[in-house]
Amino acid sequence: MHSRLCSLQWPTRDDYQLIETWLRPMSITSALTGDMNERVSAEEVRAANESGKIRYLMVGRKNGDRIGMVNYRAVGSAGSYSIGGAVGDPTRWNSGCGAEALWLLVDYLLHQLNAHRVEFTTASYNKHTMSILTKGGFVLEGVLRDFYYLDGMYYDRTIWSILREEFEEAAVTYANVYPVQNLVPDKDKQQAQEAFSAYLASDPPTSLNSFADRATRQRAY
Repeated sequence: MHSRLCSLQWPTRDDYQLIETWLRPMSITSALTGDMNERVSAEEVRAANESGKIRYLMVGRKNGDRIGMVNYRAVGSAGSYSIGGAVGDPTRWNSGCGAEALWLLVDYLLHQLNAHRVEFTTASYNKHTMSILTKGGFVLEGVLRDFYYLDGMYYDRTIWSILREEFEEAAVTYANVYPVQNLVPDKDKQQAQEAFSAYLASDPPTSLNSFADRATRQRAY
């Protein structure tokens, strides 16, 4: 999955160590994600990813540099997901990579995994994430008052979501900026279906043709 500025890729062993570094206690990145008091180890992240409990994908620049990560996990009923992420390299915080990486993940969940609802939460003091969520697409669902404590003050936790019909509307509106990502080209799918249609039109032998014969078979003993 790729966009103008970045791509989402499966992590390598070195990438898990990067995630641990970005989310270490007292780091600015962990403060922005609201996880400042939690220690996340590379092995814990890898185990969660490989078990499917939480899926992690790396955000990579076109030059190959890893600058952040996104994650998703199933929650609630079928088709509902919670997502998260962070750009770990502070020099890339205002580059647009965060917004593109978030949209790529939403695109993947709704366009490939048949999601119906995607949820994202963020602290009210996180200006980088707020600048993305308040531009449209996501809908504010709730506010958890005084959820985070930072720099001697309490701050709210905000809960946002996007539903399938809202994604479809946004996909049309922002098609020129964030085109929906197809894993298999439309031309290839069309050619496969045309070949299959031509095969069926030739009245080929199929399991249905021989059903009557199979239905009248007698046991040999």
